[in-house]
Amino acid sequence: MLVAAVQAAIIALITLLAWWWAGAAVAQAVAAGGGCAWAGTLAYAAGQALVPGRSASRLLWGHLIGEAAKVAVALGLLFWGLSGDRGYAAGPFLAGFIMALLAYPLAMPLIKSK
Repeated sequence: MLVAAVQAAIIALITLLAWWWAGAAVAQAVAAGGGCAWAGTLAYAAGQALVPGRSASRLLWGHLIGEAAKVAVALGLLFWGLSGDRGYAAGPFLAGFIMALLAYPLAMPLIKSK
């Protein structure tokens, strides 16, 4: 859940920067794109929690189920946000998604220090 917290902080920061620099429409697109990645991270945590136990095989299955949930949710929301007329500009939307994914390498030193 530390990764989700770091991701939420990154999304909030880049949304504020986008609003300050380019206005509300761009900030909304950045926040929506970042929200897609954040929802995927939460789906990973939920999927991983579905497999109880701490043996190696259970940890592996929890990871695989979590990854499948993350990919399905994140890409599903990403395609939904880019399809149709949602009012999101594709560039800021994808930039928000990519910037939110930076939480993974940024959270690793925090996880290792625990």
